[in-house]
Amino acid sequence: MFRNSVRVLDLFDTSIQLRAGGHAEPGGGRDGAGPGLWTVAAHRAADDRSLHSDVWERHPAGQEVLCVLSGAITAYLRDHDDGGRPVATLGPGRALVVPAGCWHRLTVAEPGDLLVVTPRAGTEHERVHRDGSAGERS
Repeated sequence: MFRNSVRVLDLFDTSIQLRAGGHAEPGGGRDGAGPGLWTVAAHRAADDRSLHSDVWERHPAGQEVLCVLSGAITAYLRDHDDGGRPVATLGPGRALVVPAGCWHRLTVAEPGDLLVVTPRAGTEHERVHRDGSAGERS
């Protein structure tokens, strides 16, 4: 017998893991389960700390999609002017596709909400030095 269950999720509280075969399941990442092929999550971007602006990040498994729902986010890419200047400031309804393997970080230009679609497997992080350059990898 075919059964289809419907579940309403709060993306600010949990994530959705997009898995092989077209399966989408809640949890993972924030909930402790392993990431899927892609993770869909929303973040409240109240300040730089809420977006971990002190960390460079990259996703070697694929491109990351950053969608600003409200407020404004500034994106820095290390492949662009060594990350010293922003590549873009995104307002509501704007999106940026970060190339696979590209080191990036975000800052808050105006508090708001951000939706991300991320291939999390193999994600790497490096601390940002005060001058904006890369630091220690974690």
